[in-house]
Amino acid sequence: MFFPTIRLMIVLFFLLVLISQPNISDAFDYNFEGRLRSGAQYYFEAPRRYSDYDREAELRAGVLGNAWKKDDWKVDYEVTGAIRHSGGPSTQAGLDKDFDADFFRAWFRLDNDKFKFRGGRQRILFGAGALYRPLGFFDTRNISGVVPQSIGVDGVLSSWHFDESSFIEGWAVPAKKDDKVIVGFRGERLIAGWETGVAFQYHPATDQIGLPNYNLDLTQLGYHVKGEYVAGFWNESRLDIEQNGSEKPIRFDTVIGADYTFPVGAGLHALAEYFVSTRDRTFTWVDRTNQRTIHQLGFSLDQPVGIEVVWRVFGFYDIRDGSFQLAPQIEYALTNRTFVYFYGR
Repeated sequence: MFFPTIRLMIVLFFLLVLISQPNISDAFDYNFEGRLRSGAQYYFEAPRRYSDYDREAELRAGVLGNAWKKDDWKVDYEVTGAIRHSGGPSTQAGLDKDFDADFFRAWFRLDNDKFKFRGGRQRILFGAGALYRPLGFFDTRNISGVVPQSIGVDGVLSSWHFDESSFIEGWAVPAKKDDKVIVGFRGERLIAGWETGVAFQYHPATDQIGLPNYNLDLTQLGYHVKGEYVAGFWNESRLDIEQNGSEKPIRFDTVIGADYTFPVGAGLHALAEYFVSTRDRTFTWVDRTNQRTIHQLGFSLDQPVGIEVVWRVFGFYDIRDGSFQLAPQIEYALTNRTFVYFYGR
């Protein structure tokens, strides 16, 4: 393989630290962190022979901190494992595993403020969109779910920061298929007060089924702009050029969004996005309706009520077929570390 496995990278990292630090007590500072999440969903009309309940429990635990520091250079790290059990219709249909244990995050980073290099299982996530993420090359979140987090990918990410608002970065992620590698780069800076970024990625077909477009061989180009004038505004777009065959069909995704916090109660935050996706007829796509162009509206509302309760509502409307999805959510803080969520869809 072009890349060592994630476990080998972690072992080599800790061996390097141990060798370079004669006194192990001076090698690390660390913090233990963890999260226990458990929940269930009830289906009013579950398919025959399927359970009425989807249930899930997950435990994440790990350490993060600094491993080494000299002059302006430092090495920090995070190693977090996750154990997850689920059951119900999703498991019965083969859409989910009943048990899984793996690293959630496992990376180390070399950093001197201007130059950063991070290797291991990490989150690679950027762009301006909130509900729709055309530039979410590695985004696996269910954005309307409870505490959405991207699973992360195994790879390397390197960046150079010119100042606080301008930088370039590049990444490489093994595709785990025919020893191919997903590679990309992006740059970002402020232009007339607007956050502006451009991105490029070569995405060969991969065995990583959880990633967007995992089965397609693509060249991807994109940009985003984001600014604020009374309200917040943004636009994020991506062009996909399929590399299979001689026709090189394309697909274009774009989202335009805005948000504003109204002076109602403790603040009513409203967000809306308009998403368009269109593709050539020969672009590979699995869609039962065979629609070449998709128009969707998404919105979210959230507002704190006192210091213990936050309510949220997510909505998605397909302009072409008229379908609508609503996902209300209530967050209740039992303590500063324990939260209960009520969620529907």
